[in-house]
Amino acid sequence: MKLATFLHEDSERWGFVMPDPVTSAPRIVEPARAEAALARSGGATSGYAASRPSFLGDWPDTLAEFLASGDDGMAVLGRLDRFLERFLAQSDATLLGTVSHAVADVELLAPVPRPRLCLGLVSNSPSFARANPRIGHLNLFPVAHQRPQGSIVGAGAAVLMRNGHHDPVMSFNVELGVIIGRGGRDIPLHEAMRHVAGYANVTDVAGTYYYGRVPGNAGRGYSLPPEYGDWFFQATASWGGKIADTLCPVGPFLVTKDEVGDPYDLLVYTRQDGLRRDRAHTSATILGVERVIQWYSSFATLQPGDILHLGTLGVDGLSIPREVIESREVVIESEIEQLGVLRNPVQAVPVGERVPFDQHPSYAIRRAAQEPPTDAATWRPGDARHVFTAFGNHSGAPDEGLPRLEIPRFFTGPATSLGADGSRVVLPARATVVDVTIELAAVVGRLASDVDPGEAESYLAGFAPVVSLCDESFRDAVAEPARLGERHIPAVYGRWGDGFNVVGAVQPRAGTWRGRRMSLEAGDASASGSTDDYLDGAAELLATISAVTTLFPGDVILLGRTAATLRLPATGGIVAGEIEGLGRVGTEIVRAGSDGPTGGEASA
Repeated sequence: MKLATFLHEDSERWGFVMPDPVTSAPRIVEPARAEAALARSGGATSGYAASRPSFLGDWPDTLAEFLASGDDGMAVLGRLDRFLERFLAQSDATLLGTVSHAVADVELLAPVPRPRLCLGLVSNSPSFARANPRIGHLNLFPVAHQRPQGSIVGAGAAVLMRNGHHDPVMSFNVELGVIIGRGGRDIPLHEAMRHVAGYANVTDVAGTYYYGRVPGNAGRGYSLPPEYGDWFFQATASWGGKIADTLCPVGPFLVTKDEVGDPYDLLVYTRQDGLRRDRAHTSATILGVERVIQWYSSFATLQPGDILHLGTLGVDGLSIPREVIESREVVIESEIEQLGVLRNPVQAVPVGERVPFDQHPSYAIRRAAQEPPTDAATWRPGDARHVFTAFGNHSGAPDEGLPRLEIPRFFTGPATSLGADGSRVVLPARATVVDVTIELAAVVGRLASDVDPGEAESYLAGFAPVVSLCDESFRDAVAEPARLGERHIPAVYGRWGDGFNVVGAVQPRAGTWRGRRMSLEAGDASASGSTDDYLDGAAELLATISAVTTLFPGDVILLGRTAATLRLPATGGIVAGEIEGLGRVGTEIVRAGSDGPTGGEASA
């Protein structure tokens, strides 16, 4: 089956795709309407009345909610699809027009238009290692980034390049998108495919905004001067250019895995204005669907509707020069055999011109624009859609090889890495050592896009203390000789576990956040520091991120670790932290498979 999400009369709806019996053009059938219509029509033909199988009855409102019903729900939807097809062929074909919509008449959204997780792999093609003398070993774990909801658009939606993000070039390539059906944690390799609902084309688009922000680097494209050569900034520049609004088209449909068959035996095409730019094959991956599912679920829970896209399948980043983008409308296409064709026009937004939220190509941004501002007193971790974390943002970072730069280093993480004060944090069973820090968090109060640095503070609802954990066991998976990304990304992944960033009560923004004492305690061990250790504040980070990526109300900005850090054995215990004037926050750490903390000693 092909499943789709679309807008009709400003309402988000979903269904399965059937051809029009006259024109063969695709139509989207709404399951609830189809079941109700068949129930009314079945009595007219005794054969259909007797043979009509039972269906779901109470259909979920969104496709992501339907995917949570797993294989049982998919089986029921399949019965409805087959029964309706027979009914239209043998009885009343006009019924299709009353229960479906022509794709051409609706706004086709991404199959899951507001995914909780959109994880994109990088360096996952054999072409990265083939004939490259610098790569002598491949680690079998993904190097990946996360995209926020505003980056997701559907077929036909405009890919917007704003603030010169396409200067001097933009780039794009096709990737295989894997959409999770059945969620889970600690999924073994041989069970991984049972958690897949289906597949979709993903167009991976990137721009050069953060490269161009480097002093003296404007116009040099995807290159950086030596002083900006540390991996954390390289990833900030590269991945910051991928997470921008509208730069991740997905679709046109979710094609269920039973219809696809072998996902590693599909031809792949990338086109520009109808002309082929590249041809590839889905077997051109180092890490496949199973390993990615096993790896991610080893430290965080996968949920229905999550999207994983597995990296380029051919040329990594087909460039389009700025002059081409600005001279005419360019249409980029991604096609994977059996998954259809994903077409999107590319538009350059003049520098200084803002895109109205209510007209934005991103459905998620349009929806967020209708939400009230975030109230510090009522905010809860579940209100966040995105987490942005600064790295190398403390006074001691230069001694660690991360000098202060004009642009702060930041990464996007899953909102499920946030936990509430007093919650229990469960470490993976493999964990041996965990770094624990007390950090400053800022909660975004309202939709923030292209925010002027002088106004950025007003976009913050408040501040809170955070106890953050970093599971050091990710480093154990790195085998040398390794690439820079493989060596350094454990510092990012180690913070992504479920509830690993425990947030205290949010205090409304009042006065300065600087000059506040920070303390951390775990058993007999303690550490202290000051918010003065931070180099850039939340306002600077918000302005930097929002230049191309929209932050949503309730999103969280973590300023990163300072000197107030403890290294603890992963045997469990109680950890508490405090930031002067902002209150305390605490958590109980437990390793998976244990009944509770074992009282191991902490070491500073």
